[in-house]
Amino acid sequence: MDRKIYISDGEISLSEYIASEDDLAFYHCWKEDERQSAFNHKFTDSFEEWSASTSIKSRFMATIKRLSDNESIGAIFLSPEDSPPDLAIIVYKPYRGSGYGTRAFSLGTKYCFDILSLNRIYAGCYPHNVSSLKMLQKCGFTPHPEGNVNEKHYVTGEDIVQLDFVKYANLQAGPND
Repeated sequence: MDRKIYISDGEISLSEYIASEDDLAFYHCWKEDERQSAFNHKFTDSFEEWSASTSIKSRFMATIKRLSDNESIGAIFLSPEDSPPDLAIIVYKPYRGSGYGTRAFSLGTKYCFDILSLNRIYAGCYPHNVSSLKMLQKCGFTPHPEGNVNEKHYVTGEDIVQLDFVKYANLQAGPND
């Protein structure tokens, strides 16, 4: 099936997310312990339960495709319209650590600013997620401590903080823009 390509850098693209083709890989990625740790959430639904009860709600969602072989390597999504614009990414296990996440997050950020005309984008991660911290820094996001969220760890119940980051479309822009 041909997919609409939203944006590309010549190596990867952010392409139309097609549930019938993409949901199973997305679901399996959520089931991984390290993914649950990265999002501080225990995920126990079967695929059938998840499929029946969940429709992924976001104002933008795309499959990350590697153009050399048209392989799906992850997904990127932006929070729903009724919430602050928070960009999140999932890179499937075989493709982590190869720079695809940073490339895709940069493309997602560009798409949000250039096509969706957003003036700022937020992103979050936990202090132990060093890869995401580095990716956010490489993509030009800066700490936004007033957006940090205090939570309980999904396994231990200990206090943890989800760190918030922000990037403005206009470098001169600030919190009131």
